[in-house]
Amino acid sequence: MTDQTIEKGRGATYDEDRWTVYQHGVYDRDSVLSGQSRRIWMDDFDTLEEAQKEYPEAVVCAFSTYTPPCLNHLPEDGEDIPEDGE
Repeated sequence: MTDQTIEKGRGATYDEDRWTVYQHGVYDRDSVLSGQSRRIWMDDFDTLEEAQKEYPEAVVCAFSTYTPPCLNHLPEDGEDIPEDGE
């Protein structure tokens, strides 16, 4: 199975009527989002056929794979971070 999807472009700040290819993975350990799902924009196309031609291994999704990041482990604005990092 591939880690790429073709779907209608949708994210936190946009909603497109174009076919978008995304690469899926996990954020690295050095990210504040470490271990969470990561979705990277690869390309946009006017038609599904064009997208499938360029990315034949990608899975076509009838829905958006966007999921908002979980940020509840981060300190609130103005909150002090303990010296030991916990």
